[in-house]
Amino acid sequence: MPYTIIDALDRVIPSLVQPLPRSIVPTDETQRQHTNCLCACRGDFPHQQLLISDYDLTWSILERDRSQCSQEVSAEMVTVWEAAGINWQQRAVINLKVASRELWTHRQLRPDGSLLMALMMHDDGFGSSRILLSGYLQQHFPAGYYVAIPDRRVGIVTPRNLSERERQEIQNLLQSYYDRASVPIGSQLLAPEDLIPQHYYWN
Repeated sequence: MPYTIIDALDRVIPSLVQPLPRSIVPTDETQRQHTNCLCACRGDFPHQQLLISDYDLTWSILERDRSQCSQEVSAEMVTVWEAAGINWQQRAVINLKVASRELWTHRQLRPDGSLLMALMMHDDGFGSSRILLSGYLQQHFPAGYYVAIPDRRVGIVTPRNLSERERQEIQNLLQSYYDRASVPIGSQLLAPEDLIPQHYYWN
C-alpha cells in the first residue's frame, strides 16, 4: 500500500463545503466501492450530501506542518483505505477531536458572564469543521445553539436564546466574515442538526 496514502490517515479531517451542481451524480461503481459512507462523486472527490442542500460534507488532508494548505481526499485514497479495512471516516473525526483540544479560539461574553458567541479560527484553516463536534458544543450550550460557517477558516456558535439586538449583532459579524472570506461558504445561522450526518461519529 502506498506509504503516502496510509500516512495521510493521520492528517485527514472532515470539511464542510458548498455543493457542486447536483447534475454531477455518483456512478454505480463508486456506490458499490464506497457503500459505508454514502459517497457520491464530487469531481473525483468523495462527499456526502447533508440534510440542508446548501452544504456537503467532504474530507481534506492537512499538510504535515498543519499549515493552512490542504488537499481533498481522493477516490483513490478511499479505495486504498477501505481495501485495508480502515474506517477512515472515524479516523477523520478522531483527528478533528485531537486538533480541537482548544474548541474555540475567541469568545464573546454577555454582561452576566454567559457565553454569547464562540469563534473557531484555528491555525490549520479549518475552524468551520469544529461546528461538527456537537457533543462538545452541547456541554457549553445546554439550552441549544446555532452555528454558522461564513468561511472555511471560521466557525461560529451562539446560543438559541438570542435577543433581537444580539441576533442582529451576530448577523452583522457573520456577514462581515462572509464578505471578506477567502473560501466563502454561507452567511446564515443554522441549526446544528442540519449539518450532522445521521450515521456519524462526532460524539
